[in-house]
Amino acid sequence: MQIIHDFDVSPWQYYLNGQDNDFPALRSCPRCHDEMLGHGFYQRYIITEKNRSYQLHIKRFKCRHCRRTVSLLPSFLLPYFQRSLKAIFTALYSYLVKKQYTLEQRQLHTYLRRFLDNLPGVMSFFRDKICSRLKFNCSQKKKAIKLLESIKGLPSPTFSQRYFDHFQKSFMAL
Repeated sequence: MQIIHDFDVSPWQYYLNGQDNDFPALRSCPRCHDEMLGHGFYQRYIITEKNRSYQLHIKRFKCRHCRRTVSLLPSFLLPYFQRSLKAIFTALYSYLVKKQYTLEQRQLHTYLRRFLDNLPGVMSFFRDKICSRLKFNCSQKKKAIKLLESIKGLPSPTFSQRYFDHFQKSFMAL
């Protein structure tokens, strides 16, 4: 299981801090509510919007009772994606508005398909959490552009974390 946490640092600063980032202590297991213990780190790569790649340290915890592990994922990452959240948003927006490919075509269309498949959830999130009067009476492409512009207006890690907290899944999940 992964929990998204906003460390309030850039990917570069998170990389520089390494294992010395300000990791919060998880008090109780999300599953059985028993005590969580530190369980080391694992390595994960990130590719930023400038196509720079860094190897990050992701903190893990293990439950004393059910033995499940939980990872603390920085909010600028998405579960199971190497590209940063900002890189994905930038690529999607660039393609939808300008028809420019800033990523390899197949990869971009994978991101686009996932985002479009999850549009109803993203619209629901915005209505529930951001603005209940938000209207979406337009085509799917225009809805996607409108939502990307709305997300762009928010601090993107905050959107990812708040969406995850609301639905218990990433907005790019299958």
